[in-house]
Amino acid sequence: MKLFVTLSSLLVLAACGAPEKPSQYPPREPGCEVRIFPEQPSYGTDNIGPVSASCDESVADSDCMRTLMDQACKLGADTVWGVSDKPELKDGKKRFYGRAAHQK
Repeated sequence: MKLFVTLSSLLVLAACGAPEKPSQYPPREPGCEVRIFPEQPSYGTDNIGPVSASCDESVADSDCMRTLMDQACKLGADTVWGVSDKPELKDGKKRFYGRAAHQK
């Protein structure tokens, strides 16, 4: 029984993994300036990760885009690329997707 408890404890600790590496770029306030690109920007960037926004169909495209930009702000990004002009419509929701990055 003692061996079982010890092994169980080790498995739980192993599942936790290493602590998350802090982002090189601190979070920014909602409404921060973010540049949007349909393709990779011409300037160098550090990749931060994927971002997305899911909005009700009644929300204006521009407001849904702002939601995407605010998600990027939370990650410390100042650039989002790979974003289409129009949102994807799926299951009664508008969705914008992109790649958050920060200018080098």
